[in-house]
Amino acid sequence: MNLRLSKWSETNYSTFLDYLKSNADEKYREFISSLVPTAKKDSLLGVRMPKLREIGREISNGNPLDFLNIAQSELYEEKMLRGIVTGLIKTQGAKELFRLCDSFVNEIDNWAICDSFCAGLREIKKYRSEFFEHISCYLESDKEFVVRAGLVIMLNHYLDDEYIHRVLERCDSIHSEAYYIRMAQAWLAATALAKCRDTAMPYFLNNSLDDRTFNKAIQKCIESRRISDADKQFLRELRKQQRTNNVK
Repeated sequence: MNLRLSKWSETNYSTFLDYLKSNADEKYREFISSLVPTAKKDSLLGVRMPKLREIGREISNGNPLDFLNIAQSELYEEKMLRGIVTGLIKTQGAKELFRLCDSFVNEIDNWAICDSFCAGLREIKKYRSEFFEHISCYLESDKEFVVRAGLVIMLNHYLDDEYIHRVLERCDSIHSEAYYIRMAQAWLAATALAKCRDTAMPYFLNNSLDDRTFNKAIQKCIESRRISDADKQFLRELRKQQRTNNVK
């Protein structure tokens, strides 16, 4: 199907949905259903991610804004594609990027769509400073996946010498019982250690993460191939020490 359309209508969108359904894979549907428990199974087709990315690129080479205006969110794959296409749009300025991201972020309802969307935001590199300030709006949200989006955006686009201190400060300032927020904090801390060791290691020695999140971050470090064996051993002892302190 030709997806590089200059104009999207209800008719060609309906044809597009038939095309999307023709790429469904039942085994992958079962896999995704088990992997993403917050996604309703009856909303899943089972289209594999490489195909969805291919479709998203094709749409973005036509009229992606028109696609977003007509695209629905009833299917998991529809929402995933909306996130992919949003991340590929060549924006005319930071405000347009804010508007597009805000519109999508507030609809995110599972970790897979959240993380795919955050990783694919290509335009951030054009407005890094402005977007970093905008992320505060996400981190202050009362919605679990909006906060997670803010954390995962920082993980993907701001773990470098220029931003690492501020990223870790923001990570440390969030205190939530929400599972997917805490897992994002742990993932962010572990990735920070892998990418910016000298700055991140002191954070592991002095932070405000709750015990579950902190120990999860250490677990992710131990599982990482990018962290030295010596650091992994040190972190194991740090985890044991924290557990001992909790008993006292």
